[in-house]
Amino acid sequence: MIRRYLYTLLCLLALLGLYWLTLLPLLAVRTNLESRHFALALLVWGVIAGVLFIPALAVIIKKVWFFKGKGEPVVLDMLLSMLNHVNELDAPVMVRKHNRKIVCTWRHREPHWCERLEASGMKRFYELWIRFDNTTKTATLSDRYRAVNWDLSPISVKTGRFSFSRPLFKVELGDAWGIENYEDTEPQEYDFTPGEIKLPVMNTILQNGWNVRFSLF
Repeated sequence: MIRRYLYTLLCLLALLGLYWLTLLPLLAVRTNLESRHFALALLVWGVIAGVLFIPALAVIIKKVWFFKGKGEPVVLDMLLSMLNHVNELDAPVMVRKHNRKIVCTWRHREPHWCERLEASGMKRFYELWIRFDNTTKTATLSDRYRAVNWDLSPISVKTGRFSFSRPLFKVELGDAWGIENYEDTEPQEYDFTPGEIKLPVMNTILQNGWNVRFSLF
């Protein structure tokens, strides 16, 4: 995993180096420009660089944070059945379908878990969005967060209408990290961190032969 962090850092440094190269021509003609013209050109460069940074970062994450599945991939319906089995367990995680993706998140509508989620001091509601490419047998994972309001908990919990992306790179791989861990974990043993959703789901996907790719969007 350290290697992926290093690759990500090197790619970011290379991106900043590319930005610097595009800025050099502007700096070279600085003495020939009026101050206001140079400031305007610098502003335009900054806006363009800022707009392009997010797509460039998305490409870096997509390329570097790719994990190869183990063994022969199972059919998609079987994989979805395994993930949906979480809904039958006494666990704080639920899986639901939303449009062309599935969303793994907390069971905030069940009073038993809602009280524990609130007691954990959770300020942002985590969701793991998963899209499946059946052609390449690749699951694309996106980490999303929403605002959450506990004022009416456990009767009602309000989550924000809009979500924002913040990739979770701290993951552990291995056969011991699948969703079967939900069957043996007691309610008081959960810390209600995003990793308690992402790690079991991600490792289950990998263990069943599907590739995993992180995505910013």
